[in-house]
Amino acid sequence: MIVEYYGVTDNVCEWHYIHSIIDHLKFDDSVKLHVVSVTPESDYRDKVILDSNVKNIIFGLSDDNMTDNIPQDWKDNAVVFKSYLSPEQERGNVHSLPLGYKYNNRHVSNENLPIINRPFDVFFSGHMSPFPHREDYMSSIIDFFNNLKPKDKPNIDINITEGFNMGIDGEIYSKSMHRAKIAICPPVNVSIETFRHYEAMRSGTIVVSPKLPETKIFKDSYICQVDDWHNDAGHVIMDLLKDLDMLQLVQDKQNDDYINRYSSQAIAKYITDLV
Repeated sequence: MIVEYYGVTDNVCEWHYIHSIIDHLKFDDSVKLHVVSVTPESDYRDKVILDSNVKNIIFGLSDDNMTDNIPQDWKDNAVVFKSYLSPEQERGNVHSLPLGYKYNNRHVSNENLPIINRPFDVFFSGHMSPFPHREDYMSSIIDFFNNLKPKDKPNIDINITEGFNMGIDGEIYSKSMHRAKIAICPPVNVSIETFRHYEAMRSGTIVVSPKLPETKIFKDSYICQVDDWHNDAGHVIMDLLKDLDMLQLVQDKQNDDYINRYSSQAIAKYITDLV
């Protein structure tokens, strides 16, 4: 398989996950993969020249604004996989692509402990910058826990950082994620989907998330999704923590989801089947 990069280098968040997917793709040189930054801040779409002599595949990365920006030429002459995709954009040859875990070893895989052996009930480490969603979503969940009676409060590990990728050390982050039963996964910018969803699943930590888009990668997922986040997220977390047998069942289902739907091996198969 021939691979070309456009505005995508080893310092982008998706680099290691995307390369793990590529390593599992078994196409020959009759296939050309274009890995392209399509975010408005770093837009390399016009640099891509499709090769009429081969099958063209495109990975469109980094557009967390969920922009409807796939050129018609790509739709007509390539198979496109785009991260941060909305359901109405997933049409024809355009398919959703997971974000995966973050770059530079921020998320290191450790032993996935069963629920009963995890000392923390709830974990979050991230910023509360005033994006359209993040501050609002995190404020409501923090207020919920603060308003609980001391005897009812779960064992929480919440770390508010100064900005994106400015939090606790990657090794500490990974160990903390692996020691928690539940990970709070609020949105960042426009998209509800975040790297945290995949880092939590990879750690065997139960994801509690706002409602995710019903694209191919999320449809019928075992991720715990809350329709009315501001009113119900805290109650959903508390209900889960009251029944550790049920929580273990959810962990088992999410582990299966990660292995069969979101791991690099699974996504390589997903891409191969669609191409």
